[in-house]
Amino acid sequence: MPTAPPMRSAASMRSIVRSGRGGEARRKEYRALFRGALDGEFVAALRAATNGGWALGDARFAQQIADAVGRRTAKLAPGRPNKDRPEERRQLKLL
Repeated sequence: MPTAPPMRSAASMRSIVRSGRGGEARRKEYRALFRGALDGEFVAALRAATNGGWALGDARFAQQIADAVGRRTAKLAPGRPNKDRPEERRQLKLL
């Protein structure tokens, strides 16, 4: 599972507001908080989770969300599930 980028702290955003600077200087400081590029693998996982309506996180987190909302929060394997029949029951042994 790709890891999320570090959170920008609310404290750093508040410090920009409290700095008293206005106009262009303030905008430059604020933009600098978001300059770092996001990891491509994280962006792909975020898009897949968002488009599919799935939880983005580890298995424990997905289970906690599933318990809270009462539905699946992770994608199942594609295809039809296999039937649970032993090989002996599907074909007669004649010899």
